Amino acid sequence: MRGNAPHPAAAVKSTFQKQLNRLHTWSGLSVGVVVAFLGLTGASFVMRPELERIVYARLLTVPACHDPLPLDRLAALARAAHPHDTLYSIEVTPEATASIAVKFSNDDLVYLDPCTGAVLGTQNQYGGFFGFFDGLHRFRFLSDGKPIAGTCDALFLVLLLVGGVILWWPRGHERLLAAARFNPKLPGTARTLNLHKVLGLYTFLVLLAISITALPLAFQPVRDLIGWAAGSPLTMPAPPHTPAPPGARRISMQRAWVRSKQAFPDARWLNIHFPLAPGDPIAVTVRERGIPHAEAKSYLYLDAYTGSVLRRSPYGSGTPRGRKIYLYLLALHSGLVGGLPYQLLLFMAALGLPVMLYSGVSPYLRRTARERASKPFKVRVARRREEAQGICSFELVHPLGRPLPAFSAGAHIDVRIRPSLVRQYSLCNPPSERHRYLIGVLRASDSRGGSHAMHDELDEGALVEISPPRNHFPLAPVSRHSVLLAGGIGVTAILCMAEQLAVDGANFEMHYCARSPEQAPFLERILAAPYADRVRFYFSAGPGARRLDMRAVLASPRSDTHLYACGPKRFMDGVIETARQLGWPENHIHREYFGGAGQIREDDVAFDLQIAGTGKIIHVGGRQTALEALAAAGAPVQSSCGQGVCGACMLRVLDGEPDHRDLFLSAEERARGDRFLPCCSRARGARLVVDL
Repeated sequence: MRGNAPHPAAAVKSTFQKQLNRLHTWSGLSVGVVVAFLGLTGASFVMRPELERIVYARLLTVPACHDPLPLDRLAALARAAHPHDTLYSIEVTPEATASIAVKFSNDDLVYLDPCTGAVLGTQNQYGGFFGFFDGLHRFRFLSDGKPIAGTCDALFLVLLLVGGVILWWPRGHERLLAAARFNPKLPGTARTLNLHKVLGLYTFLVLLAISITALPLAFQPVRDLIGWAAGSPLTMPAPPHTPAPPGARRISMQRAWVRSKQAFPDARWLNIHFPLAPGDPIAVTVRERGIPHAEAKSYLYLDAYTGSVLRRSPYGSGTPRGRKIYLYLLALHSGLVGGLPYQLLLFMAALGLPVMLYSGVSPYLRRTARERASKPFKVRVARRREEAQGICSFELVHPLGRPLPAFSAGAHIDVRIRPSLVRQYSLCNPPSERHRYLIGVLRASDSRGGSHAMHDELDEGALVEISPPRNHFPLAPVSRHSVLLAGGIGVTAILCMAEQLAVDGANFEMHYCARSPEQAPFLERILAAPYADRVRFYFSAGPGARRLDMRAVLASPRSDTHLYACGPKRFMDGVIETARQLGWPENHIHREYFGGAGQIREDDVAFDLQIAGTGKIIHVGGRQTALEALAAAGAPVQSSCGQGVCGACMLRVLDGEPDHRDLFLSAEERARGDRFLPCCSRARGARLVVDL
């Protein structure tokens, strides 16, 4: 048995992390959009008080006024400018340069110059830039949107915020510091996930405060819990009512304003509500100087007919403790505590939410798209034909006659003969054909079971599962001339290239090597092809036998000529070595092997793989492949051949030196040291840092 069995506690921990990661991901996909929406809309108005003084200066600021008109006169002027709604209240800021705002029942505010009575303009409480986003944030477009926002907030708090920190949390001081730094040098997905985690870490406390304080705003049971814990109600006592004396007239708003100033001489803002019913008092909401936050309001109730004080409730002594807690949470959530520094923190954290949504969801969506694109599907063997001694071709079609996924010259498919038996075969029909795939299979004497199973078990009419086509051996996009070299069954990939180059009208030559004509698949097809005059045949046995003179064929390397070779390892090694000796540029030598690389050697030693995105370290035993270790650790990598031939499992190396044992990477790619095939390659040192 390779590797070590995981400790039961480690297995439980790994299972917990997998389930939490799944919940974290799906919560992000489901409620993440709502949370990002709340973040964007919240960021748009979190600094509303400060910015409105700048943006709406024409409405809020007037020339210094030391002799204002009576409030009743100002209210009459506002009503004349806005005749269709009920007068609701008058907002007064006792500053010489502040305008007066008269509010109506539809939340419109009419701003007036207190000295001249000139109407400065009208602005709805939920209109304009800040008001619009305020209304969106409060879900005012729904009849009862608070529970929706609250539910999303609760899921965000538990599964996304707290769950994300649990998943992120590394072990050890050095790794903690490393995980807290954004690394812009990381490639692609690793950089995106690194941004997601680092941004989540630095905004955690602020987002935690926002999320917790949102719960009492959305749910009555949470408010009840606060009241129960504080031992006092969250609501103020009901307004006092007095019977209206027969024939009595209400006092003026100007008198109510004077009485309010007498009751609260330190008031810096008052909102005087007009009584709606005969017995209603004049209710005055007051913000005094020195209050801890903008929600710390005092209340005054005046008899609407005599002006006497019915109730005076200062914030400090007249507000129940439970309500004070609730109001502080409301102010904390809205950025009304701590001044500009806290508002900036809220603003940045709220803007970070959509960035976190993108950086968390996009890697998952890209991975899902890749998995969907590589999802296997069933095909039917429409035709089976003996192409040469020991070589069969299989024509595969969709069981329902549908078009198959498109492919390009040099592509291959995985054939899942049995659940544990998967092999790769090059497509050798013209890429323009969508109704079928054609593969050629050699019954290998040293077969690991795949070729024998194909020959012995797949008859016409059989159904078999295959992958969509993948191409690790494509034609170069620009080439003046192409040299195609095929060895034996390697002609399958080369044949498809010849078909495509001929259709494109490109300049190419093809050299086909086989043991004998009887062992050369697709010989008749090539001889009958329009490009047959560009093909040279080389047979090592039989009448007229001759071998390929590689040095002669490859003698004239040019910067605009590309070489393509496919065949068994011995043939391929000869082609590549000769091409290099003759000065062919490495990036102009394209190859695909038939036959795999060795995996485990007696002298192999253990090493560690570190996952860049998470910092997780996976130990690879001396008798274990890196691919096996990744799968055992719950980080499986897509793979196919398992022998270093197809490149399906290739990972990006960020640190460390790989010990390359594959047949897929070129010498130049190996020299760069930034690629690694875990199915067969290892590390030259103690650790490799890779990007999953």
